[in-house]
Amino acid sequence: MRFTKKYARFSLILMLSLTCTILKAQNITSPYSILGIGDVDTKDYGRYAASGNAAVSRRDATSYNFSNPASLTALPLKVLFFDISMRGKYSTYKSIVKDTSAKSAKDFIVKRISLAFKLTDKTAIAFGLKPYSSVNYNLQQEAVFLDGNNSYSKLIEGNGGINQVYFSTGLTLNKRISVGLTSSWLFGSLEKTTEYTNSSISLDILKKETDFYTGASIQFGMQYQTLKENIWKHQIGLTGSVSSNLKGELITEYTDETGLIKKEVDRNRKFYMPTTIAIGYTATKDKKLNLSIEAAYYHWKYQKVNYENSYTYPSLRLSAGMDYSFQKHNWDNSRYEKGYIAFGLSAENSYLRVKNEKLMDYSFSFGGGINLYKRISVFTSIEIGKRGSVSSGQLEENYTQFIAGFTLKDIWSGTKKYGRFH
Repeated sequence: MRFTKKYARFSLILMLSLTCTILKAQNITSPYSILGIGDVDTKDYGRYAASGNAAVSRRDATSYNFSNPASLTALPLKVLFFDISMRGKYSTYKSIVKDTSAKSAKDFIVKRISLAFKLTDKTAIAFGLKPYSSVNYNLQQEAVFLDGNNSYSKLIEGNGGINQVYFSTGLTLNKRISVGLTSSWLFGSLEKTTEYTNSSISLDILKKETDFYTGASIQFGMQYQTLKENIWKHQIGLTGSVSSNLKGELITEYTDETGLIKKEVDRNRKFYMPTTIAIGYTATKDKKLNLSIEAAYYHWKYQKVNYENSYTYPSLRLSAGMDYSFQKHNWDNSRYEKGYIAFGLSAENSYLRVKNEKLMDYSFSFGGGINLYKRISVFTSIEIGKRGSVSSGQLEENYTQFIAGFTLKDIWSGTKKYGRFH
């Protein structure tokens, strides 16, 4: 089946229709997302989730790699890749007071939609949409009036997040070196509602705070690969990014049963975003076995967040992984991948310090994928991890993530200038 204009329109419509899913299906119950701009996820949820997200140096002709735009040049000529990645999560929590499993939470969300294809022998492009951060929490608190005689309840709920729409391009400089660039637009809103109630004095006031933010970022990427493949092939990847500060406005509204009581608007909201750098290395044997390591540093400036002794802080993520590709030979002795298995490790401190302590996240992942047909492949992985520590006075989260997705591949018709693929 040749890729046609009708198929292109279908892919675009499907991508746009799922946009609402990404922007609205954030059903994550995470207490830490009340801080800053929510849970900032530095991981990618494609093929490389199974191998610890050590992907900056990976170059695969069968998968789109969001982590490094230079990897786009590894895709086959005139083949379009349409990817959807989804994530389900189950978490249990240990409280500071009781070192026992407390409340649990579940969620499901589309984590990325992307379209990638190689235009010419040396250039490739991709674009897509993914959450940059997510917010969803629900807290119940009791407080006392200043007179000390009466108390009231506070029900605090939050939702929303920052979304990232991006466009990437990759360019082959020579047989060894490829470079790339990703431009992103960040936008979204963080909504927090607080309901104050006391039945004895007929108190029922709702405070709604909505932060609207926009910003931009640019990521540069480079990959180097050796040419000799007798035993081992070596690949090095490097990325760096700079971002504008998120700017926007905060709208605060107070309402009761009679309607709006008060409205305040702050148009000078700002949140400092990080500069980042990541470096990775992959050793490949016989185009089947891949061993990868990666280090990523995120330089967040100091800024206080709305919790005692809590603020943004530089973050570091270390990851390592392995995957093995099962391949078969075509009639012309070329090889194609039938499937793969992978596992990996990851350790990261969050961009937030809570109670002056690092918020650590450790995880182990494993999974695999299979090509059902030449034009359809699926992948899945499981990540088991822990975030926070009761011993540091933090809420401890033990989580299991289920990642699944699929890739549709078809032939791009091309143009008169570059020819058509038959």
